[in-house]
Parts: sequence; C-alpha cells; structure tokens
Amino acid sequence: MSEPAAHKSGLRTVVVVSLLVLVMLTAVAARLLIGSADLGWPTGVHGDIVVRDRVMRMLIGLIVGVALSVSGVSLQTLLRNPLAEPYILGLSTGAGAGIMVQSYLHYLIRDELAVGTNAGGAVIGAATIMLIVFLAGRRRGVIDPLGLLLTGVVLSTICGALILMMNYLVGPGGIRDDISRWMMGNLDGDAGGLSIMLLGSVTAIGLVVLIYFSRAMDVATTSDAEAGSLGVNLPRLRAMLFAVASLLAAGAVVLAGPIAFVGLVCPHIARLMLGPRHGPLLIGSALLGAALVITADTASAGLHLWLGIGLMPIGIFTAIVGGPAFLWMLRPQLGRGDA
Repeated sequence: MSEPAAHKSGLRTVVVVSLLVLVMLTAVAARLLIGSADLGWPTGVHGDIVVRDRVMRMLIGLIVGVALSVSGVSLQTLLRNPLAEPYILGLSTGAGAGIMVQSYLHYLIRDELAVGTNAGGAVIGAATIMLIVFLAGRRRGVIDPLGLLLTGVVLSTICGALILMMNYLVGPGGIRDDISRWMMGNLDGDAGGLSIMLLGSVTAIGLVVLIYFSRAMDVATTSDAEAGSLGVNLPRLRAMLFAVASLLAAGAVVLAGPIAFVGLVCPHIARLMLGPRHGPLLIGSALLGAALVITADTASAGLHLWLGIGLMPIGIFTAIVGGPAFLWMLRPQLGRGDA
C-alpha cells in the first residue's frame, strides 16, 4: 500500500473508531438516565441506591459486551469461520452448564447453594465445549464450517438440557429461581463489586493480549503453510486464542448468563466498517459489543417503565437483532447444489 493510501486508511480508521466511541458513550449515558422506575438522573432519598444500581448494570453490560464480541473475533480467527461466536458454538451454554454442575456439587457436598462463586465451573465448561467443537469440526486436518456449526448447535442444546436438569435436581425451587431469565441473559445489578472488578480485569487483559497478537492473527487467516513461512507459530497462536475465547465467554456467563449473537453481529459490523485487520477490528468489536448489550438493557428498562411489564432478559433483544443477521450471513451456505 502506498504512503498516501496508508495515510488515508489510517485516517478513516481513526474517524470510524471515534464514531464508535461516541456510540458507546451515548449508550452509557442513555442507560444512566433511563431506569425502570423513572427518567433522568435519580434524586431524593433513594437516589444514591438507584444510581448505584444503574452504574453497576452499565458496568456489567460493558464488560459482557466487550467479552462476548472479542471472544467472537478470537473464535472466527481460530476457526477461520465468520459465523463462529460463543453462543452458536456452545461456549456460552457450556459455561452455564459448568456453573450449574458446580452449584449442584456445592449442594451435595455442603448442602448449600453457592451460585455466586462459579468462575471455575464456567471456564471448565466453556473450554470443554470449545475443545470438542474444535476437534469434531475437523475433517482430515481441515476445519469444516458447516460441521463446526452443527456440532456447536447440538452441544448447545445438550448443555441447555443439562442446565435445566441440574436446576431441578435439588427440588421444586431449583438452584436458581430465575432460571428462565438467566438462560436468556440477565444483568444482575447485585453482582459483587469484587466479581465485577475481577472479570472486568480479565476482559481488559484478554483484549490487550489479542491486540498485541493482532498482526499474527492477520497472518493466521492465510493458509497454514503461508502463515508458517511468515514466522507465525500457529499452534501457539491457536492455543492462545482457544484460552482467551474460553475465558472471556465464561466470564460473560458468570456475570449475565448465556447471551446470543453479540459475538457474531458486532465483529461482522466492525469488519464492514474497519476492514479485516485485527487491530482495529478488535477495538471496533469491543466498542460495538458494549454499546449493544448496554442498549439492550436500556430497552428492557424503558419497556418496563413505559408499558409496566417486567424487565425482559437482554438476550431477547440480542436474539432479535442477531438472529436475522446470522441467517443473512449464512445465506451463501444455503440452497447450494447442482441444478
């Protein structure tokens, strides 16, 4: 690329990223001003409590959105498949199943439910599903995109059934009385500050690590032989992508439960706006992911305020946006065949 063309491309990247930062900040401001009880900045006797709840939900939405979208970029690079994302491939429900199994073991061993301390179970569940998907989706050493998706969908269904089974094994009340909301994605403003700080740090570190390896990720989209000739250690890079994707997906589930399509829609839009280079792509995806999840939570609060209905799980909104986007992206794979 010539110097003027490179300068023009760099300027365009700065402009687009600045626009995405503005979009994300607008989503943050809207969430702080739109609540489930009233509009505007909370005042009065309980104002501080309301502000804290909104800020906590906004922070959780930001962390979850960044984690899911960046995990999506990792999976798409690892598997060389633009349709890969944590929920579709079963990582999110695998992490959820890990949480429920760990909670059930706590119940059996201690006769108590320790639902809030399940990061270990989530990581094990997500990593196990990721490993199965990666191995099952290969045919003679080559990744089969359709087989990959089918494996992920089947495993996601199995993990969903396992979550429900674990929930009801303890009795009528279950491990979680909000199981249906949790399985559709639910930002819990009561999540401990320590959990938010820890998982936020993990998400930030994961994003920084991926940005550091972004040039290697660019090369990894080529053939194995070409990537090797350019000095990229593909086994090591894939191991890193595997670990980061699993950790980020698990962290998102710990904070908000399984949420669909954030890791699919945001990287795709960012790629259209910023191009295929992974440095700008990771930053753009993170900003879009945060904006999407926070906006979904704002929509849930707004509908509760204006229609008097209960707070909807945010996964409803991400699925409404992401489902059609997934079908649109899948359309080249559908209906193909010799006439």
